[in-house]
Amino acid sequence: MARRKSFAILGANYFGLSVAQALDEKKQLIKIFDYNEENMNKHINEFDSVEGVILDSTNKIALEKNGIVQFDGVVVCYGSNMESSILTVLNLIDLGVNNIIVRARDEKHKRILIALGLEEDMVIIPDVMSARMVATKTLFDIESEVQSTDGDFVFTSIEVTNKEIINKKIFDVGLNPNKDYNIVQIKRNGKIVIPDEYTVLKENDNIIIFARNHVVNDLVLKIRGDEEN
Repeated sequence: MARRKSFAILGANYFGLSVAQALDEKKQLIKIFDYNEENMNKHINEFDSVEGVILDSTNKIALEKNGIVQFDGVVVCYGSNMESSILTVLNLIDLGVNNIIVRARDEKHKRILIALGLEEDMVIIPDVMSARMVATKTLFDIESEVQSTDGDFVFTSIEVTNKEIINKKIFDVGLNPNKDYNIVQIKRNGKIVIPDEYTVLKENDNIIIFARNHVVNDLVLKIRGDEEN
């Protein structure tokens, strides 16, 4: 069984609480830090197994005393308060914290954080990310659950409903991996199937595909079929 990881969430705002909830649902160890005791007390009771600590993360000594370097990951959620965000990140870097993820307010904030030494993919602008997800979904003629995007590629989940490919092998229906797409896994009756070219597709299989944006429409049509007929 994989070891449970520990994460420090700095900021009990909506973004921070959402991250904490997502990690808590995955059974990870979570501790939320916030300087506002009233705000902390208001929200910490929403969790059964998440600990809350009153702490000013711009205070490096306080971070060190609370063992911030012991966490597997630290998420800085002060997107609206750029000064607190930058000071907190500087403290974390000085203390030797390696896995730092930061919410940025805008592109200017992001550039500053990258200049401090953070990797670009560790700095998140939620509004920009959400906008890209919406834009990607609107590219497709058929509704498809877009899970995440990476440049020209997209992870998407497509349910097998096309009778022409049900009970046939991936190879036989022309869904072999190529430069434009690859079937990563198949969710079937609550289990995960790692497919190869001989895997037989079953009705209502949930196929997870990593594909270029321009081929997603064709994949949806091939896997779901023409739903109007």
